[in-house]
Amino acid sequence: MHTYYDIIMNIMNYETEDTIAALSTAAGKSAIAVIRLSGRQSPDIIEKIFETKSQDKQIKYGYIVDGNNKIDEVLCAFFKAPDTYTGEDLIEISTHGNPVIVKEILDLLYKNGARPAEPGEFTYRAFINGKKDLAQAEAVCALISSKTAAAAKAALNNVSGEFSNKIKGIKNTLINLLAYMEVSLDHPEENIMFLSREEKTERLGNLIEQNQKLIENYKVSESLQKGLKAAIIGKPNAGKSSLLNAILGKNRAIVTEIEGTTTDTIEEIIDCRGIPLTIIDTAGIRTHTENSIEVLGQERSKDAVQKADLIIWVIDGSQPLDKNDQEIADFITKSNLNTPIIEVVNKSDLPSVIARNDKVVTRQSRVASLAVSSKTGSGIPELLDAIAKIAGITETNDYLMITSRHFDLLKKAQCALEKTKEQYMLQDADEIAAFELRTALAAYEDILGITTSHDILDTIFSNFCIGK
Repeated sequence: MHTYYDIIMNIMNYETEDTIAALSTAAGKSAIAVIRLSGRQSPDIIEKIFETKSQDKQIKYGYIVDGNNKIDEVLCAFFKAPDTYTGEDLIEISTHGNPVIVKEILDLLYKNGARPAEPGEFTYRAFINGKKDLAQAEAVCALISSKTAAAAKAALNNVSGEFSNKIKGIKNTLINLLAYMEVSLDHPEENIMFLSREEKTERLGNLIEQNQKLIENYKVSESLQKGLKAAIIGKPNAGKSSLLNAILGKNRAIVTEIEGTTTDTIEEIIDCRGIPLTIIDTAGIRTHTENSIEVLGQERSKDAVQKADLIIWVIDGSQPLDKNDQEIADFITKSNLNTPIIEVVNKSDLPSVIARNDKVVTRQSRVASLAVSSKTGSGIPELLDAIAKIAGITETNDYLMITSRHFDLLKKAQCALEKTKEQYMLQDADEIAAFELRTALAAYEDILGITTSHDILDTIFSNFCIGK
């Protein structure tokens, strides 16, 4: 473990005294491209290549020039340290989004003293200059890569410090509790007002409860960022492809009265109540077929089921349950799947001949059974709600971004806090309890980046795009 000073001097061999430059908008042709320049030499470098008659102090209109040669007509925005994204002097050049022009300007900046920025180096500098803690810095990357509005909002909550503030609140309470404990250990004979064992236990209980709520947020956060995969299964002609089309609101899969029309898996991604949901339409599962193409399609279907986060089992409600339905039930049982199953009794617009709670389709892992009509759209909203419920989505829609790194550290803290509480129940165990509290404190400091190993920081910032 290293101190904050060690980290800022050694991470990824970044030279923080250098001035860095990079394209911050997406590469390729566009109306506007933004080039970012950060570091002590930024004003000197831009003065060499920027001609302007503008008197405005912050945003100036003019031309990027190489000697007497005009490169492009631009706007330059000037931001003075320390009130900038990186905490350094920072300049943003808004130029026309022609890749040729962008390259010319970048080459000119490099020729005059800047160097190309490493991935995530602008945000890294924001971190080391105290503009963002590590949890906030991580969320910047998540905000850029979010696939839905809900995922972006969760990431933005972290960027704005909501998650960090919760961690800091727990950390400050823990430090206060640790201070009472250590002073009682160091000065047992002095007349100092100590917290009673009951008060310590109560405070610990509150910390454990707060930490547990953050741990529980991980499942939702993971679903928002990574998404879920849902495999639609069922016997041929149960209405799997029709259900896919109904969910998508368009005719993506071919639908006919002929059994076995779908011979391969079809994948589509939708925003399901804020979750990036990959829906996989599969070939009908049945054992009695001699069609080699259909057999191959069914093998792919079974593989998709094995890799899915949830299964949507489509049953034809207009026909009696048959041997094929039982074969699918047997397949799920023999596969030892621990995957949530939503049973969809399709064709509810027709007279139903089976009950949704029929025993042959009742599985231990079933989480919902819904009547749906792919033809009319009835039941589709309820199906999407059921999928969102599996992911932990609630109506509050106010989530935090808990990464796997945060999750592991929160579990470490939880274990230490619970051990501390156990020690409070024993006599003469305050030294061990204090040790466990310090272990929890170290976990929270790791989340914020106060003490974090080089390799973890390398991994975090190297995953960023260049220019951010």
